[in-house]
Amino acid sequence: MMPEFLIQRWTSSERLDDIMAIVHAAFAEITPPSGVLSETAADLAARQRNEVVLVAMAGADFVGSLFCARKGDALYLTRMATRPDWRKRGVGRALMEEADRLASAGGQAKLLIRVRKSLPGNLAYFTAKGFVVTGEGQDPGREPYDVMERYLLARKT
Repeated sequence: MMPEFLIQRWTSSERLDDIMAIVHAAFAEITPPSGVLSETAADLAARQRNEVVLVAMAGADFVGSLFCARKGDALYLTRMATRPDWRKRGVGRALMEEADRLASAGGQAKLLIRVRKSLPGNLAYFTAKGFVVTGEGQDPGREPYDVMERYLLARKT
């Protein structure tokens, strides 16, 4: 049986507007609004040069995405998004599993994320995925956040 969706790395400069559309849809309900809503396909193209863009595809449709950047011994995950009509179908889990493989292949020991303190549901989601809060921060003009990490089992020291 074919899975409902497939995870792949997106390296093409085509359809970046489609990827940004699902990111915007996923972040649209966040209050106060996320800065991601002002990002464009050009911003995503710039990210592609130094980061990995993972996408979940159902046929030719984008249903999820996750941006990954290597930061020292960690793979930093950002802009995790699932199209609202595809939530609770395993898209986020599958994207995280691919991030695990990517980190392991790249020699990173852990995954690293930031979660807004004003989004307790996101904190609970990532806690359930094995992440723990290891710090906190706040960038100028932005919401305070928790830093969360999860060591990869094979690489934990």
